[in-house]
Amino acid sequence: MKNRAQVSLEYMTMLGLSLVIFAGVLYIATTLTSTSRTQIDVDTAYRAVQGIKELADFIYVHGHPSKIQSTIHIPGNVEDLSIEERVVRIRLSIGESFTDVYAVTKANMTGSSAVNEICPAGICTEGYYLMIFESLNQSTPYDVNITVA
Repeated sequence: MKNRAQVSLEYMTMLGLSLVIFAGVLYIATTLTSTSRTQIDVDTAYRAVQGIKELADFIYVHGHPSKIQSTIHIPGNVEDLSIEERVVRIRLSIGESFTDVYAVTKANMTGSSAVNEICPAGICTEGYYLMIFESLNQSTPYDVNITVA
């Protein structure tokens, strides 16, 4: 009877140890997954902002009547998008806080119609957007107009 109790105790100990190791691995995997998702969202926002900046600068340098279009990917957790004057900014919600990803351009831009298309009623939707960048003539205070097709 004593041997059976010892075997039972050893079995329970091994089972308990296995569960502790499994819980640790599960915790680490969950943490890495959520961290990776955050990094992907920030990288996607960075690429979107840099893409808008580079295209606006390209149009600015080439002058009127330049026009170009490009597809820009906007990530899903965008709280606010701003394309005003010389700044392109995407505000992301990361956990319970916010992160701003921005770029400063050479061109004085207007993009209110693009922002209204991507974030109607202040709620931004994830997706690929075909954006049109066009140079404005010098009679307007802006150099580049950005719209969504």
